[in-house]
Amino acid sequence: MIELVSLLLGSANLSRFVLFPYDMYGAQKAIIRKNFAFYNNLSESDKRIFEHRVIRFIEAHNFSGREGVVITKKMEILIASTAVMLTFGMRRYLFPKFKNIIVYPKNYVSKVTKRRHKGETNPRAGTIVFSWDNFLSGVEVEDDNLNLGLHELTHALHFNFLMDGSFTAAVFLDKFKALLERMKDKKLQRKIVKSGYLREYAFTNKYEFLSVLVEHFFETPHEFQKKLPEVYEMVKDMLNIDLLKMSA
Repeated sequence: MIELVSLLLGSANLSRFVLFPYDMYGAQKAIIRKNFAFYNNLSESDKRIFEHRVIRFIEAHNFSGREGVVITKKMEILIASTAVMLTFGMRRYLFPKFKNIIVYPKNYVSKVTKRRHKGETNPRAGTIVFSWDNFLSGVEVEDDNLNLGLHELTHALHFNFLMDGSFTAAVFLDKFKALLERMKDKKLQRKIVKSGYLREYAFTNKYEFLSVLVEHFFETPHEFQKKLPEVYEMVKDMLNIDLLKMSA
């Protein structure tokens, strides 16, 4: 009972509380520790919740390789950990509308668009696709604002919430709507463009804007907060995660 209370009170967010979290093997934890500074900055109780969510994410999704890719446990853990990092501030952290995760070795020709892609998210097929070399680069280099995993998983999260009637979805969508409304301000638009902080692809449409914002939020939060503080705060509220407080 003491351990249960400690686990509950030790979590920074009660929406993350898990009564009986799954146990993860040491080798699995080592993969996460080596690749995710986010995980290393968590409290011990939140690390257990993170691990539990990674295991649940892997159980809830079908992973398959293409063009010779053989899915390994490490690949599953890296993909699942990226998803859990993205959703760690939320009660809902699985992607029930996206059951399938497909991995190609490198850039591939999409069966949908017939064009070469690094990754894609297909709501109709319930599928998220990654090119592994680009996904891995996004994990290994944590401060270049290019993270394919976060980018495509943000698309999947957004599309999933558009089809989900949960409270978590409603909060996320309301905050994203507020962000888009704020973006109509011409002065703020000029500030964003003048800062040169966001890559041009962010301005393709609202979906790419969201995914690029999330990449920047996790990869260079201090720079984000310094250059675009108002936008940073809105993304922080939308994801319910305070990265600057975590790394302090």
